[in-house]
Amino acid sequence: MELLEIDLSSLSNQRYTSPLQQISIVNAADISYKEFFAEYLFQNRPCLLKNISQDWACQKEWVKDGKPNFDWLSRRYGRAEVPVSNCKERYFNAQSKRTMILEKFLDYWQDYIGKEHPVESDCFYMKDWHFSNENPLENVYRVPSFFSSDWINEYLLKDPNLDDDYRFVYMGPKGSWTPLHVDVFSSYSWSVNICGTKKWVFFPPGEEEMLKDKFGKLVYDVESEDLIDSSKFPHYSPTDNRIVLIQEVGDAIFVPSGWHHQVWNLDDTISFNHNWINGCNINKMWDSLSECFKSVTQEISDCILMDGWDAQCQLLLKSCFGMNHMDFYTFVTMIAHSRLDCLIKGEMLKVNGGWYLGPNHCYFDLNRINSLLTSMLNTDVSCYKDHIDEMKLLVSKIDEVIHCTIT
Repeated sequence: MELLEIDLSSLSNQRYTSPLQQISIVNAADISYKEFFAEYLFQNRPCLLKNISQDWACQKEWVKDGKPNFDWLSRRYGRAEVPVSNCKERYFNAQSKRTMILEKFLDYWQDYIGKEHPVESDCFYMKDWHFSNENPLENVYRVPSFFSSDWINEYLLKDPNLDDDYRFVYMGPKGSWTPLHVDVFSSYSWSVNICGTKKWVFFPPGEEEMLKDKFGKLVYDVESEDLIDSSKFPHYSPTDNRIVLIQEVGDAIFVPSGWHHQVWNLDDTISFNHNWINGCNINKMWDSLSECFKSVTQEISDCILMDGWDAQCQLLLKSCFGMNHMDFYTFVTMIAHSRLDCLIKGEMLKVNGGWYLGPNHCYFDLNRINSLLTSMLNTDVSCYKDHIDEMKLLVSKIDEVIHCTIT
């Protein structure tokens, strides 16, 4: 059993307040899980970890002589339908998307390489392929221990009826890129390159305000000359606190909650990426959900006296955010019960990557959930009114179990 544990006494509520000038680069072998948890996850600080993927099967099978192993990928997965973006075609503040058969995308990619990555041609980038969900028996990589406390994928994978996850494969030619964005749910994300090199530009939380135009919309491309046009972007300053980082093969990038970023592929590149939530950033997810709900209710406030207004708000919330309030409640309570069960039974909790979390980790998670449930109880959301007694009972149960197991 490979146990991951944290030191509760090392977790300080003090946050780093001075702007980061650079992102820490750490050899994965030189930092423990509890150190990474305290220094980066808990503090919401970005990090690059070296030497992550050398033992992954995909590192050996998907890559040949430092390039994508097109023959292997085509033979093994060629019939899969994959989502593809056109990096040359803007769609609102994203890129236009289509579905392709992977074999056809790989053929395009090889032809694009053969033509020396022509800048005048369409540039297709395969993004957000739910590879692991579609190929559950393909153990081509292992979730690094540092990222294994992953509530959202734990929740989604436990219920087969949900048939969803936030585990992705990206494949793209040199010159493909992703516009400026912040991750879904205000989640963390991690990305590991098994082939090629990426350039990342990060903006700490709050910096995105100067990257918004006079209408409040984020700039599409942070290298756009429009940014220096004060009539379009009145708040922009050329002295922004952007941080540039180069990610190479075997590197894992940890992207904290609320950090806007833009990414370019400097070579033909393949990467594995997850979005995830845990006890360190669950409150950020709740805040984002609440902010989205506020926007939704304001948007249709003129209909507030109509029958079904509350239900319509929840429907729009799910469409905009990806979850509504009841989805969030179900998610959080499932995580709470899994940790309560382990503490009551004296067992370790098995999580993503086949790692196990120790009791301190469960205590931490449950304490964060208790704080969250208190906020939820104080929220004026109609769909929670029928669950107030359940919430209070869960709060009491968590308090009881933590008290009994610690004492």
